[in-house]
Amino acid sequence: MATPFITLDRLTTVAPLGLRFHDTVSGNVVGDGLSVWAYPVGRPTARRRAIGNRKGVYVLHHGYGLRDLENGEGTQLYWDNNPPNRDFVIEVTDEQRRFQSFQFPASLPHRGVFEWSGFDDSPPSARSSVPLFSSPVRLAPGGMGVIRAELWDTSLDGPAASAVLEAYDGDRRLGQGIADEEGRVALILSYPAPITFASPSPPGSPLGSPPGASGPPLTEQVWPLGLRALYTPERPVSSPPNSTEPDQSFPDLRFTLSQPEATLWSDAALSEVLLETNLRFGRELILKSRPAPGSPLSSTRDSVLFITPAVSPP
Repeated sequence: MATPFITLDRLTTVAPLGLRFHDTVSGNVVGDGLSVWAYPVGRPTARRRAIGNRKGVYVLHHGYGLRDLENGEGTQLYWDNNPPNRDFVIEVTDEQRRFQSFQFPASLPHRGVFEWSGFDDSPPSARSSVPLFSSPVRLAPGGMGVIRAELWDTSLDGPAASAVLEAYDGDRRLGQGIADEEGRVALILSYPAPITFASPSPPGSPLGSPPGASGPPLTEQVWPLGLRALYTPERPVSSPPNSTEPDQSFPDLRFTLSQPEATLWSDAALSEVLLETNLRFGRELILKSRPAPGSPLSSTRDSVLFITPAVSPP
């Protein structure tokens, strides 16, 4: 006869944070290769690492100052009587260098998987997971286009770190990229629909083309794209260098995506605004401003794209 199982005690814990991330290029959940840390605001030395599970969720256990809050069953009664949340900073880096590093604030403990809200994806979607943006060294997946640039802030005479570059097909945003600390940005995007042209000959004409629309082959397709930039050199006072590295701080992702619109320039003289460009199938597009007449060929700024910030520093 089988011995009956007797429950002597049961212990349940509540994780104060669960995070899911997705690639803004492919839309796929990214459940490996990320380094995710959390710590109370102003106490970066109290960092605790979130560990990814088999469902692609990075889970934080034993967050600093949250240990007592983990003792519970996670029921409605638990959340109704939970103490006030505590403000934390979440840091995210990619060990495989596919995505940009960033940080964002969160109040912990957080019920359920953290839902990102306030800014849509590139391209827009109904996802509530945290978006990941391509690093400047990332290669475009097969069948996708890429626009690269090195953004240079004319007001600071230096790199436009954390500037946002967007590409549009009419009113539809195709992609969005964020510059690193050196102003380098990779905007990876899906190609628009192939361009077709109406047949020039009347239907049924013996000299005309086959019925229906025609156009250049895919390898010769060129699309006109609109460009838009978001950037200001100012940074929120509430975002001090929180990283454990004294010379490194991660940009606040929410602030980055909410920057005001800035101006891109076709030329170094800042006389012609850059509003659109042409993207060719199968070719990387590198954007840069035309150098000023008479500038030395060895100038280090002959390969940059000038940007005027929305708000210039005093």
